[in-house]
Amino acid sequence: MNDLVQKIKINNSDLKIAEIKGILKILSDNSVDITNSELIRLTGFPKETLRNFKSSISSLLENSDEDSIRLKPAIVEEIKKLDLRPHKWKLYSYEQKDLEDRLLEIRKTYELEPKREYDQFFATANTSVAKALVLRDKGLISGKNIALLGDDDLVSIVLGLMNEDHLNVTVFDIDDEILAVIERISKDLNLKNIRTVKWDVRTKLNPQFMSAFDVMMTDPPYTRNGIALFLNAGVELLGQNKGHAGKYIFLFYGNSFKSPEKTLKVQEVIADFNMVIEDKIDKFARYYGAESIGSASSLYILKATPFTHPLEEVLLTRNIYTFEEQKEEKFPFVDHYTFKIHNVPRHIVGSKKAILKVAGDFANAHRLKVLDTKVTQFRGKGLTITFVLGSSNLLLHTWPEFNAVHMDLITCSPIYNKEMMADSVVDLFKTDRIEIRRIE
Repeated sequence: MNDLVQKIKINNSDLKIAEIKGILKILSDNSVDITNSELIRLTGFPKETLRNFKSSISSLLENSDEDSIRLKPAIVEEIKKLDLRPHKWKLYSYEQKDLEDRLLEIRKTYELEPKREYDQFFATANTSVAKALVLRDKGLISGKNIALLGDDDLVSIVLGLMNEDHLNVTVFDIDDEILAVIERISKDLNLKNIRTVKWDVRTKLNPQFMSAFDVMMTDPPYTRNGIALFLNAGVELLGQNKGHAGKYIFLFYGNSFKSPEKTLKVQEVIADFNMVIEDKIDKFARYYGAESIGSASSLYILKATPFTHPLEEVLLTRNIYTFEEQKEEKFPFVDHYTFKIHNVPRHIVGSKKAILKVAGDFANAHRLKVLDTKVTQFRGKGLTITFVLGSSNLLLHTWPEFNAVHMDLITCSPIYNKEMMADSVVDLFKTDRIEIRRIE
């Protein structure tokens, strides 16, 4: 039977063996049909991945219609002989049945429908409760002012039911219906210190809410622009973090595991705010719908630092929803590197002739065609040297008093022998202390 797992793996190269066994375990434990949507929520696999998996095991299936799946009885018996263990689809999970049951009853009583124009997909009751419990476990409920930027998952209500002595829970949302329902539930259940504020995050924040919160939680539109705008709002809500105890943003973001470039973009956005990713739990949240991303999202627990700050207005874009055009403008190829070069010998860093030769040798080593050179000398004997290249420019600035050189290289074509640039700098500048950063 293990041979069967290996055969399935051949046709599902993107899945781990453990994941394949995990799906087989789920299917063998279910004597009735399991729907595609249920299987997506359980595993966090994108819809397309599940479709390919079903196709690869079609000969093992009793039922494989478009909407559900069930193994043949004989296959179930064979799989059970393997004594497969349940796969851990996420590293950490929460369960508090009483709260989940209460939330389900509340959902039935106060009916809401997700609005596509706001990228709404309602979370499962387990996820809504888990979102509140993770705040508790990080010590961020009792005595805290909590901001929820969007709350179609009714986390505010769960926090009210938990009665963990929060100071205030403030729900900011663009959706009038969500706000009205939260107000009604809070009043009907006598939940204390929950307030609602209508706010379109694409508009300026009311100054009274600036720097007013200890923690913010948000599940924004899953676009780069959406993440940036909602994080920026969160930073404004938290204000400056002067110590190291930390203010926090709990950010949810989901995408297909086959699109890692989108996750990398989100990490770049987080870095732009100088926030630390203190914890990340993959596939923490589950949703009804959003099957293209596995009906799941990951939780990023972001700690503000003394260096955390909002972005300049010019860097923020208002097209944030997934149905809006998120096309990135085409831009010519660019290689951009910066070099901080320390402990440069005095006979190099203090000599215009020597530094010009070293820079010229670096250009030659990497086939950077120099068209023009401009040298500016400053009163403290520092130099700024600009080499106009056939493919862009190379800029150096020297600080003889610190034995330091900063070099900035931008090219519009691939750099020859790029992987050897660090060796070139070490050899030519006669130092072993350099810092290199790739900008793009």
